[in-house]
Parts: sequence; C-alpha cells; structure tokens
Amino acid sequence: MNNINEIFFDNHGLTSTSASHLADLAQEVIAGNEAKLKNMTFLTTKVDIVGSPSESGKTICVGYDGNMLDQVRPLLEEMALMNAFCAWMREAVKAKDKELKQVANFTFEEWCTLQGVEIPSSPSYPKETTEADIIAQMNIKERNRYLQLEAVAATIGKYIHPGGQFSSAREELQNGIMKPYSTDGNGKDTLIYAHVPSVEPQKVEEVFFELQKWHRQNERELNKMKFAIKKQAEKQTLENTHQFKQELEREKQCYMAFFTQYKEWQLKEQERISKLKINVPEALQSTYEQLSRLEE
Repeated sequence: MNNINEIFFDNHGLTSTSASHLADLAQEVIAGNEAKLKNMTFLTTKVDIVGSPSESGKTICVGYDGNMLDQVRPLLEEMALMNAFCAWMREAVKAKDKELKQVANFTFEEWCTLQGVEIPSSPSYPKETTEADIIAQMNIKERNRYLQLEAVAATIGKYIHPGGQFSSAREELQNGIMKPYSTDGNGKDTLIYAHVPSVEPQKVEEVFFELQKWHRQNERELNKMKFAIKKQAEKQTLENTHQFKQELEREKQCYMAFFTQYKEWQLKEQERISKLKINVPEALQSTYEQLSRLEE
C-alpha cells in the first residue's frame, strides 16, 4: 500500500459503506444549515402605498435579530465540521478503491519484481545438427582420416572415371590395339600413323583395376564414415529437441507455479484491503458521534 494512503486505515473504524452513509447524512445536515442561512439579511423590509395611513405597511422581509445572528457562527462551524468529515471519509473511500484497483491491475511481471522472483526465460528451439557440425566435433585422428579419404576419392576418381586422363588413355590404348594404323589426309599427302603400345596392355589393365579397387575400398570407408556422421547428426538433433522439450516443460511448470502464487497474493491482498476500517480522527470524533445519533 502507498504510504500516503496508510493514514486512512486501521483494524478498527468504519467500513466503506458506513463511511459513505455517514457522509451522506453530513451532506443532509449541511443542506439544512445552508437553507437556514440562504436568505440571510440584516434588514426588515416593509412595503406600503403612498398616501396610506401610517403604520399600514406590510412586512415582506424580516431581518435577523440578535438570536439569529448568534446562530450564524454555530451553523457555519457545524457545516465546516461536516464538510471536513465528508472530505476525510470520501478521501478514505477513494484511497481504498484506488488500492484495490492497483492490486487488481498489478501485473505478474510487477509482482515478480516486487518478490525478487526471476522467471526462467523460454529456451530457444535448437538448430538442426548438421553433418558439418559432427565433423567439427571429431578428434584430430578422425578428422584427418575423413579428410584423407575425401582427398583420395577426389584424386583417384578424377583419373579413373569416364573422361579422366587414365580412363581416356586406357580407352585410347584399347582402340589402338584394335586399329594399329590410322590415316590423315588424301592422296600423296596422306599420313599414316602406326599405333604401338608403349607399355604392356595387361599391365595397364592391372593398374587400372588396382586403382579401381583402391577407389572402391576408399569409397566404402568414406561412405561408412559419412553414414555414421549422418546418423550421429540425426541422433544429436533428436537429443537436442528432446532436451528442449524438457526445458520448455520445466519452464512452463515453473511459470505456472509462480503465477499461482501471484494470483493467491492478489486475492489475499484484495481481501486484506477490503477488510481495512477507516480511521475516525480525534478531531472528527464528535462529528461522528453526532451523525451516528442521527442514524439511530
């Protein structure tokens, strides 16, 4: 509760309903006193017609005599006291309503700050673990082996795959064996080319198939590593997603626990403020007693 409003309340005093009712009675007293003072005048006025007998005039307004004059201050004093009573009670009721409204509008975030409660932030959805992430986690031996296998696969494949230099040279050799001679040009200018193997064809075949075998072995090991990397990436993605869901659930439960506490605090605070009684200051005690008698 705001310090400025605490002065109005105590465990003993008036309820807001009683305070409002007494304030209404005070307004009735004020209205009665205002009626008595409304036509205040200190002149008695008579009216007559010219030529009428002496003392035949009619009195149309009677001025205040000494007794009425003596009542002016007491009436004003009573009005001032009643207005002071109304001002106090209405300010108190207004303060109570303001406090109740403030509690009703008190947000969960404001309550957390007041209580020093720190709500855990929602976890971020994990990014998908890629094969590159798994490769980056490899130790020096695994990482080097993976890069080595990739290098071998790229190097050998470049030469033995169709269009590669070794593959093309092998094909050229096979064609040369099948057609040992070829010509270029016509007539006297015709050139005859003789194609003679510079190495044993069988040896070329042996080397080619040896390279192919090496490439296949290398590919098998590389593909095995890639498969394991892919599975590890999928596994880690699933684990991260599962962990995220667990953290999200913990955060949700924590949030709901604190939110329940907040709502309980809000209800108890509203109940406490509603039960507060309005103080009747000592200076207004006699006015309160006077109004209470009128209520009887």
